[in-house]
Amino acid sequence: PSLDTLESFHVLFVVRGPKLNTVFEVRFWTTDPLTGTHYQINYQSALTWHQARKSCQQQNAELLSVTEIHEQMYLRGELMSKTQSSLWIGLNSLNLNSGWQWSGGIPFRYFNWAPGSPDPEPGKLCAVINPRRDAKWENQPCELKVGYICKKENSTLDPFILPSEPVKCPEGWLPYGNHCFMVHRDPRVWREALISCNESSGNLASIHNPEEHGFILSQLGYTVDELWIGLNDLNTQMYFEWSDGTPVTYTKWLPGEPTHAISGQEDCVIMAGEDGYWADSACDRKLGYICRRDPLQGVSGTAKADPACWKGWERHGFYCYLVGHTSVTFSEAKKTCERSSAYLTSIGDRYEQAYLISLIGLSSEKYFWIGLTDTEGQGMFKWVTGEGVLYTNWNAAMPGNEAGCVALRTGNAAGLWDVQNCEVKAKFLCKKLAEKITLPLAPGATSDSKCPLGWDTNNSTNSCFRVFVREENQRKTWFEAQDFCREIGGDLAAIRSEEEQTKNNYFYNTAFEYCGAIGEETSTSWIKVHCEYSHNWICEIKKAESHSIKMGITEDGWIIKGDKQYFFSTEETSMEKARTFCKNSHGDLATIGNNSERKFLWKCILKNGKLKSYLIGLIQNADQQFSWMDGSPVHYAAWAPGEPNFANAQENCVVLNKEDGLWNDVSCGFSNGYICERHRSFINATLPSAVPLPPGGCPEDWLLFKNQCYKFFGSSYEYWYTARRNCMSLGGNLASIHNEQVQAFLTYHLKDVSNDPWIGLNDILSELNFVWSDGTAVSYTNWAPDSPKLVEPILFPSLHPEDGKWNNQECYKSTGYICQKNSDPELFKPSATALEFTFDHSGGIRYSITHYKMNWEEAQKNCNNNASELASILDPYSQALLFLLAQEYGEPLWIGLNSNATNGKYQWIDRWRLVYSKWSSGEPKQTLACVYLDTDGTWKTASCKEKLFSVCKKSDGKQLYVSPLQLPGKCPESRGHKSWIPFHGHCYYFEASRKRSWSQAHQESANLVSVEDYTEANFLSDTIKILHGKSPNFWIGLKKNDRGQWVWTDKSVMDFVNWQMGEPSNKRHKDCGEVYALSGYWNTNVCSFKKGYICKKPKSNPEHEHFVWVNLIFLLTFPLPAKFRKFSYRRNNIHMKWLCLTEGAKLTEDPFQLK
Repeated sequence: PSLDTLESFHVLFVVRGPKLNTVFEVRFWTTDPLTGTHYQINYQSALTWHQARKSCQQQNAELLSVTEIHEQMYLRGELMSKTQSSLWIGLNSLNLNSGWQWSGGIPFRYFNWAPGSPDPEPGKLCAVINPRRDAKWENQPCELKVGYICKKENSTLDPFILPSEPVKCPEGWLPYGNHCFMVHRDPRVWREALISCNESSGNLASIHNPEEHGFILSQLGYTVDELWIGLNDLNTQMYFEWSDGTPVTYTKWLPGEPTHAISGQEDCVIMAGEDGYWADSACDRKLGYICRRDPLQGVSGTAKADPACWKGWERHGFYCYLVGHTSVTFSEAKKTCERSSAYLTSIGDRYEQAYLISLIGLSSEKYFWIGLTDTEGQGMFKWVTGEGVLYTNWNAAMPGNEAGCVALRTGNAAGLWDVQNCEVKAKFLCKKLAEKITLPLAPGATSDSKCPLGWDTNNSTNSCFRVFVREENQRKTWFEAQDFCREIGGDLAAIRSEEEQTKNNYFYNTAFEYCGAIGEETSTSWIKVHCEYSHNWICEIKKAESHSIKMGITEDGWIIKGDKQYFFSTEETSMEKARTFCKNSHGDLATIGNNSERKFLWKCILKNGKLKSYLIGLIQNADQQFSWMDGSPVHYAAWAPGEPNFANAQENCVVLNKEDGLWNDVSCGFSNGYICERHRSFINATLPSAVPLPPGGCPEDWLLFKNQCYKFFGSSYEYWYTARRNCMSLGGNLASIHNEQVQAFLTYHLKDVSNDPWIGLNDILSELNFVWSDGTAVSYTNWAPDSPKLVEPILFPSLHPEDGKWNNQECYKSTGYICQKNSDPELFKPSATALEFTFDHSGGIRYSITHYKMNWEEAQKNCNNNASELASILDPYSQALLFLLAQEYGEPLWIGLNSNATNGKYQWIDRWRLVYSKWSSGEPKQTLACVYLDTDGTWKTASCKEKLFSVCKKSDGKQLYVSPLQLPGKCPESRGHKSWIPFHGHCYYFEASRKRSWSQAHQESANLVSVEDYTEANFLSDTIKILHGKSPNFWIGLKKNDRGQWVWTDKSVMDFVNWQMGEPSNKRHKDCGEVYALSGYWNTNVCSFKKGYICKKPKSNPEHEHFVWVNLIFLLTFPLPAKFRKFSYRRNNIHMKWLCLTEGAKLTEDPFQLK
């Protein structure tokens, strides 16, 4: 194709070679000259968000992330010259448990949402950059097909490195990494907390990675605590920085956070909630806080007690100022200040202006940049800190009509402000708060005075305003709107400037004939219309110092109303968890008995609530009959239009909507806010433990586990809906899986199932928002790697018989299913146990647990004395069974796998070939060790001398021993520079000259090499030693998967390791494996680095292929009867699969399809 058509083939060209890649780089990537970052703006494409991200990743790039203001401004300029169409960026809210995030793990520390965004409408989980709205961001459904922007950076973030020696901290401080931490519970405002940390030679805590976050969270001890950390945007609005000046490399926001745009006052950040996620909050709140400091080795004395400035900075009032002595652009000046934890100066009054003139007025430089600009909106000037512009000193004819950045004049016009092109080079002024200084509140400021979430205000009014926009059939007349506003404690908006008041009085005086409205034109001028016309409306409420104080509040945070107390959650959860919280607090989910109670609760959530809907105590059964959970009679209802609709027979719970104060039925498994209610006369005593359900039994043909009954319909073929109806007719539902134990139990029994059975998980009510069909919330998942898929029609998960993983399938696929119901106390059998199936009837295998601890060798001898071996685990079914045994006894178990007696190669002691594995993350990490099954179900290595419980295995069948067969065969002929070297059963190709990234090397015609044992490792080492001059290290087929496990990309089992000392590394981005040319040891490294590489492929073996073909011909020529063939294939294919693998081959999926 010509260059004109090259764009639509860009992925293919990137893959195929360096020359076309060079053309591609020049043709389709732009580079920011200041940062060196590359961008690809695909404005003529039309892909979904996920397709767009995949396209970027195929080019070793990522969807765009915007991390600072310069980058946003650069992209704005690029977009304005190319397109007016929205383009995908990497911002998304696909993780429903936390807030917005950038793809690729980039910290979300800079925000540039368009007004009204992010839109809370469900399903809009991905973000676009919209050139028509000044390149600001909007959220859209991820399935929308638009263009996209890829980003490729030259550098990566430094990984987090734990010190080799523990650090020493002062008494009371907790060491982690290279720092010390301390949690303070005495409440202080943010700046007081900062000063307190400074006085201890530290700072408010900065958190740079998930490891530090997890450590701090583990030390808190309070699930709903709120504690200050050092993140803030006090210097630059919407641009969060750490108070200690360290780079922002990690963020973890709560859902819906930060909400800074709502009030403009939430500049400081707290850790909150049971997960310790972050939210921005008003800095004048008094809360506990977390300090961080260097260890004792780095302390050179006590911190200074007096306020001070750094060397070279000048002090004036509460601030320090630096005169920049180099000429740079506005954005470069801003970055220079930020590197000193400062910002381009703001000027708050004439006294500060005069002081700055004294600093620069006699300079020979004509201009000095200050932090004022209107580049975000022409004529709307803002300080880079977000402060309001309270003082100006414009030069003549300024600010004019051109957008730009503001500079101070010197010389004869010293101190006057000029608007300049932001790319002009000038010197600059930096400003920062002097150390140990707390700014006093401005006169007349009320620190607690702010508007409820969703309401707007400004500094010149004591009121809060909100526009209510509705569909045409839900709009209100003037009188209806007035009633609505008064119900929530306010009134229709009044506009009170002196000139406007005259107009306002006119409208009030003629209210019964005409009413005032704001026109739809951009001028927002007033019009008069008949009061019975229906329109959107604006409400006004007064600012309040504290809404909860007026109502009265208990010590534990419940609002008092008459003889009742109410608690309003700040986090979303399922009904089951919400009710548990309420009952543990001596109450239950709220009951609403009349319109007055409903209005009161609505008013509370409208003023203070941050969530869209709140669970109440109304519930409906399968017959659509309603009842209150506390037993109160149902004699009042306030349903929203069209509700309740009991959608798909799954909406059994009820929420109170924040938007209109009416009710809606929802799935009990969906996460919502909730309202608890209790009587004020409750006794605050320790609640007795919940009474467990009485033990029960199951009908014949049902399986008992954890007091639940399960039945497999493995040979049936039903649609998902039909399967669910069948289960309900039996008194149950499709099975739900809430933990690993139930998963393991069901996985074990899948060995007797002939197809993938349906389970109860579904997203009928909200696409890719899964709940269980019995109404319970999703608390555990076990998705297959490619699931859940986003395709039409709606999909429902099924269990894959070979590994128990979940795959979502078309709902009208006919397959088996699993039913579940509560056990029946009348069928209880005292002799029944949950682990009766520790005897595998189909394989003639028995397992036994040794209940006392011994080392691995003693454990093996103990098994031998009982005519058995330490257990081998050959498939997911025996793995599931032994996991349940480890859980039952609560102890790790020695199994028969070790490398101690086999020259470093992990092998089963009963000589079965290792064809299945369940290694823990980072395992096997020892070259010579023994293996145990931990209580989490994963395999781990340990010293063979360690003493543990053990599991023995006794089999009635013949053992299949490992064959040392070396396969004959041929390697490909040499072509050009490529030569294949034979060794044992494989062929190897060593590339030392043409360097590739790991992914490029992986795309060669063969696999990157896997290493089975020391023999193969020594062969590779001997070969690459002579090539070390060309390439000191070579890529091999080691890759860290998304679970943190190191695996071979050719799917070989990881039964041999040869790591360099200290490896594998946990450092960020080091996800690929290499081998050192000189030593032969393995190391981890960044996948994008370019290195030599080693390929591997099996030898061709004509004789072996002929043998397989003859057998297939026999099967196809003399087919078995259909019924027997299906049964025999399903019953034996699992065992035959392992048999084939032991011979270095693979079982065909279905030879009968070859007919």
